[in-house]
Amino acid sequence: MSTSEERALAQREGTEIASADPYERKYMRGEGQVLYRAKQRAPAALTAVFGGLTLATAIPVLLGTPGAWLSMALTMPVMFVLWVLFAVLRVTVSEGSVKIQYGLFGPTIPIAAIESAELTTYSWVHFGGWGIRRGPKGEWLYNMPGDGGKAVRVVWRDAKGRRKVTLIGSKEAESLARSVARARRALPGAESESKALPSRS
Repeated sequence: MSTSEERALAQREGTEIASADPYERKYMRGEGQVLYRAKQRAPAALTAVFGGLTLATAIPVLLGTPGAWLSMALTMPVMFVLWVLFAVLRVTVSEGSVKIQYGLFGPTIPIAAIESAELTTYSWVHFGGWGIRRGPKGEWLYNMPGDGGKAVRVVWRDAKGRRKVTLIGSKEAESLARSVARARRALPGAESESKALPSRS
């Protein structure tokens, strides 16, 4: 689907669909119409931390420390890769799937495999930080600082029938939940009244 077609769909649905960048057009197209797309970037403070740590490896070189060049040559590429991996959280909801990618990692959840998708809140302390985090009950959280603790809790089954719980942190959690609900209602045999509701837990 072209960007103009997606925007026309968004206007009819009363929602806003972000423009797709080249990566999203190639790797996160989903199946059928795109109903929702979001890209959350790491806040400037987090980028500054990575940059500061990277530049810190150059200090021993400036001080003439023996072996510092080797240390810097090994550390800088690692820091760059880590920054690339954790700089962007992408979420795309299409008629066929929910795609989540934190850097290069994240699940593709078939719409047909979703049992429920509810608005919820979370504490980053409970999960031990930001990024890709596993909770004490086995649930997985994909989040970026700045989402205000808002998320959509998706309960689904993988190809082997195992129950999974995935929390997607988002400043636009309500729009994300509505899009998942719309995709689920469009499934053959789905109940028309199925919708995402705020979690009471």
